[in-house]
Amino acid sequence: MKELKDIIELRTHDTTKRLSFATRYLVQVHFTFDLTVLSDKFGGTSHFCVYKGDLETLCNELLKMQMTLSGTSILNDNDSDGFVAFTISENGQLQVCGQVGGSHEDHFVKFEFRTDQTCIPQFVDDFKKLLEHD
Repeated sequence: MKELKDIIELRTHDTTKRLSFATRYLVQVHFTFDLTVLSDKFGGTSHFCVYKGDLETLCNELLKMQMTLSGTSILNDNDSDGFVAFTISENGQLQVCGQVGGSHEDHFVKFEFRTDQTCIPQFVDDFKKLLEHD
């Protein structure tokens, strides 16, 4: 187990819309994050475990979505039914939705917000830097 302190944030232009992945540790090829979301006045934080290959796929899909202005990419939590989904429209609007925490837990948050495609490149770059950890 390797402890990490990286924070990857989807930087929107609205302070009421936030999605961040605070890295806790890497075990072999699995990252564990504290996933935090703020969507208007609703928010929450929960653990979120992801296979390294799924993050690589997410990065590739997000870049393709930005180029084509179409598509969806989903990142699932390996330990629960939590997830984050990104869908882009023809006008470049990015819909971000998902569930923070598992529905089997006492508390979980379903969320949805919209932002624009300009947040994708930095988000992908930050994940690519994280993926360089062994």
